Amino acid sequence: MKSLVTGGLGFVGSNLVDMLIELGDEVWVLDDLSSESASMKNENKKSNLIVGKVEDIKKLYAFQEDGFDRIFHLGAKARIQPSFETPTDYFNSNALGTSEVMDFARLTKSGIVVYATTSSKNHGSPYITPYTYSKVIGEGILKTYSHCFDVNCAMATFYNVYGPREPRVGEWATVVAKFGRQWKDGEQLTVVGDGKQTRDFTHVEDICKGLIKISEGNWKADNFDLGRGVPYSILDIAKLWVGDDESRISYTPLRKNEGLHTESDWKSTEEKIGWKAEKNISDYIMSSKF
Repeated sequence: MKSLVTGGLGFVGSNLVDMLIELGDEVWVLDDLSSESASMKNENKKSNLIVGKVEDIKKLYAFQEDGFDRIFHLGAKARIQPSFETPTDYFNSNALGTSEVMDFARLTKSGIVVYATTSSKNHGSPYITPYTYSKVIGEGILKTYSHCFDVNCAMATFYNVYGPREPRVGEWATVVAKFGRQWKDGEQLTVVGDGKQTRDFTHVEDICKGLIKISEGNWKADNFDLGRGVPYSILDIAKLWVGDDESRISYTPLRKNEGLHTESDWKSTEEKIGWKAEKNISDYIMSSKF
């Protein structure tokens, strides 16, 4: 198969590229290296890399006029809190970018588009953050292209992904990686709020397997929750790192519009495509400590 991965130098995207190449796919990558997790260190040399914005996907006509068997649209501006600072950037990348991807798929008659969306839409309102709404707009774009142009497409809702190549530095590093870095550096583990808010942590390998399973079907902008289904509190995650030494934990104020609980509807996904997350975050943290 011939596959395109937007955001293919990032955390999830680069893991997906590796998995697709192992399956024997001819893989193309479109990435502008703007995300905190994207790096040329993540490039798989067996892939075909195009450096550019997802909004400029139609430039790929010069290379692939006949389209792709499957397009995995993971390229986006991520992280919730920074979106309050530059909301227009998020709408340009995540909403406009998704419309360009879908139109590229329509014009090239590509096989399927699998779009990565966000579980933060389940925190009471899709308008809770600019990032969240920019991703929800993308969902509407998929539904429009499915209804109006019969484009085969589906949405994959990610639930707190962790694993190899997760962003470890910066203020908005993933919580698992941030705690791991703080623990190894002998620093305080900084828990936001009281730490009782829960998240459905899912290993990146399970996420990638789910994306590939979704790409094997014909869909009408169906949604697939990719989550483990075993929520942990943020405080519980911190305790997995520090053990009994809770003096290593400190608390910071709750952030703007922080979601309190996230849990996937993984059973619906299992019924549709036979996918179920297998890896456990406690095993991952224990192995990462040594």
